[in-house]
Amino acid sequence: MRDNFLSPASSLPCRTLMWIGPRNSNEFQACYQFAETNSLQIAFRYSLRDALERPASTVDRIIVTRNHRGEFDWNQVNILLGRYQNAQGMVLLGAACEGVRHTERFAVAAAAKSEAASRLSVYNAMQWRQQVPQWMLGAAAHPVRLADQKVTVAVIAATLRIAEPLLDIAAACGAAAIWMRQDDSLRIRNLDRVVWDDSVAPPVHRQAWLSRMTAIDPMRTSSHAWIANAPRHHQIEEAESAGVELVLAKPHGVDGLSQWLGGARQHAVSHQYREKIAA
Repeated sequence: MRDNFLSPASSLPCRTLMWIGPRNSNEFQACYQFAETNSLQIAFRYSLRDALERPASTVDRIIVTRNHRGEFDWNQVNILLGRYQNAQGMVLLGAACEGVRHTERFAVAAAAKSEAASRLSVYNAMQWRQQVPQWMLGAAAHPVRLADQKVTVAVIAATLRIAEPLLDIAAACGAAAIWMRQDDSLRIRNLDRVVWDDSVAPPVHRQAWLSRMTAIDPMRTSSHAWIANAPRHHQIEEAESAGVELVLAKPHGVDGLSQWLGGARQHAVSHQYREKIAA
């Protein structure tokens, strides 16, 4: 089973995406909303058993969410994928499921021997945004370029060695990029994007994030991203509640940051063509 999101992209939005398990919790809500936007139909099922007992038609994407370490049948996931031969599948693990890939390694290894396992990815739910699955993007999964008016990106990191890869990503998106060691607004004005590395910006509570962001962005006109080593769910919530738009966990992929730097926005399918819940 591949621990990444990269699968061949289709040229159209998902026809029917089957979502199994919780969808309204803090961990899964953003992913569900993204999946809903990029699907023509959503087939919601409460559990794997429910999904097996109530099949849906034209399913080409399956997402299984897991928010606890209780009983979980990896073989059922493969059985389900086996019923939808053209479907890509993903298991999203919540914060309470950290370590299950080790504690359940024998069950995972047994399930990985099936034919359907080649179409299954496993990922931590709170990190999904750093590399959105290409098979969920469809036609939107293309390299991002900034608008004709060039934007300025500040990378705040302790050393140039840390900042340089981020500067290169920004430059590849067409941005003007600078490196700063400190969040000092006296040095620069009117930044469009600010990327915080945890070498300078460790996890803090919401008020400290607001002070940190105001120091470099007193007019609050910039968009902010934070890159940290294995941030906890509550730490991500503190950053996002202060206005941080994107949180990436190290090691992170290029796609999520490129999309954010480019200001890319996924185009929602018109409501008249999408059913919220498929039969």
